[in-house]
Amino acid sequence: MIKRNLILLLLTLTLGVVIFNSPLKSNSESSIYSTVNDGVVLNELLKIDNFTKSNNITILNLWASWCIPCQNEVEELKKISLNDNYQVIGILVDDSVENGKEFIVKNNIKYINVLDEFHAEQLLIKFMWSGIPTTIILNENLEILYTINGEITAKEIFNLTD
Repeated sequence: MIKRNLILLLLTLTLGVVIFNSPLKSNSESSIYSTVNDGVVLNELLKIDNFTKSNNITILNLWASWCIPCQNEVEELKKISLNDNYQVIGILVDDSVENGKEFIVKNNIKYINVLDEFHAEQLLIKFMWSGIPTTIILNENLEILYTINGEITAKEIFNLTD
């Protein structure tokens, strides 16, 4: 009896651990949308640093050079940055400045990137995020409209902001 109860308890605990550690599923092919940051305004911080152009949609993208989904979405972010209605700002996370610079040169990235840890931290403490890549879409008032966890496409961003 005790042996059976112990086995049942272990199976229940194991199942609980597996369920708790399972990744979230999404209806989207590549991304998980979150509303946790909706309405947060980043205007003071971004305007002080003169990162943003007025009357544009701003795309903040959290990335690292070692992150495979981050590597995959670079071409998509470059497409977005070529559109005059959008401004892309990359934020290097959990990586060295040297690796970040090498990645930018290797991929011929022309959009703004925040590489140093101090400035990145100043931005990152203003909103919630979990993992990379994470993409934050801001309106012209620098209010967060969408938070996307996972790899993005230009089409996805354009559809969300039309």
